[in-house]
Amino acid sequence: MKNIVYLLLIICCVNSFAQKQDVVSAIMDFKDGEFMSAKEAIDNATLKIENLNNKPLKPKRMSDYHHYKGQIYLMLFEKKWFSESDDKSHQTLDFELLEIASNAFLDDVSLEGSNSKESYIKLDRCARLYQDAGYKEYEQKAYISSEDKFSNAIRINSAINVVDSLNMFYAAVTAFLAEDYQQAVSWSSKLVKINPLDVRYHERLIDSYEELGDLDGQLIAIKNAREAIPQSKNIILKEVNYYISIRDNKLLLQSLDNAVGEDPKNPVLHFVLGSTYSNLGNLDKAKSSYITALDIDPSYVDACNNLAAIYLDEANVFIEKKNTLPINASQKQYNNLSNKIKNLREQALPYLEKVLLLQPTDNVIIETLKQIYYQLEMDQKSLEMKKLMDLPDDQKKGFVDNYFAN
Repeated sequence: MKNIVYLLLIICCVNSFAQKQDVVSAIMDFKDGEFMSAKEAIDNATLKIENLNNKPLKPKRMSDYHHYKGQIYLMLFEKKWFSESDDKSHQTLDFELLEIASNAFLDDVSLEGSNSKESYIKLDRCARLYQDAGYKEYEQKAYISSEDKFSNAIRINSAINVVDSLNMFYAAVTAFLAEDYQQAVSWSSKLVKINPLDVRYHERLIDSYEELGDLDGQLIAIKNAREAIPQSKNIILKEVNYYISIRDNKLLLQSLDNAVGEDPKNPVLHFVLGSTYSNLGNLDKAKSSYITALDIDPSYVDACNNLAAIYLDEANVFIEKKNTLPINASQKQYNNLSNKIKNLREQALPYLEKVLLLQPTDNVIIETLKQIYYQLEMDQKSLEMKKLMDLPDDQKKGFVDNYFAN
């Protein structure tokens, strides 16, 4: 029995010595620049260390093992990295080398070994290599692998208590572009917690929920963003667009009132407010909002179109009433409706003409103007619109410019 115990002690000592010798050989080969020999030696040490029957190395030697394993694998990766062509197509790079290197450094740091301070510095290098690879793959539109590289950079930095919001943002962006919206939500949510005052993080989170079709998540993200950055025009517009998408006009009006209050010189907000009032049947407020939009931006075509449409729709109401007058209706009733129709058409006219000036090839507007001119007994102008309609598109702008100049 004593002989067996003695034999086991000898085996353990031999194995321990062999592990130590492999580590020493790996270190010496690494320092001599014999990197493949160093890799072979450190891999042999790894096999023996991972054998549970073997006696573990002492802390100092264990730190040497982890640190130099990281050094060896990092050097092998960097040799390939810097030998790549300038376009840095990383398809041939073995990122497993970088992963093994970073994990070895992390093991050394976590054990607070004698080399841990240097391993800490090397981890920063590993994270930057992953980050650079992420940028390059982003430029190549390889968004899935790009997000993976940014994730690895974050993983390393998180393990050493470094808040890595930059790579986290790029991970959110690439996940979104890769259409992995759930992952984009995950990254963006973390970013919002790190810095709730950065509008980019909120926008990415809101957009990711929108792509997922998660209306509840989208609304919560919008409300949190509005609370964190109440002055942000971008977030206000996100809120406006949300209520437009769900067709909740009441809440949309509340949102728009807030938006206009924060950004009164934004013609888009006044236009949307006008459209909302129009949908609710409040035409006076709709007109007022469109007119305000045009006061800010006189070339706002959609505001011109919508204003003209309101006046013409109102005219159509009186046309229908006129057409349904009883046979015994008085001339006064008839004239009264005719005057209202004429007045509304005249109010629509300048806005239609403005649209034509801005969009001289728009045949719908040309045809509408031809009819309005005819209905207002402006026969010569109606004929001019007919001539314009018959012209090829490349001649219409010159015709319109000359028409309004005269």
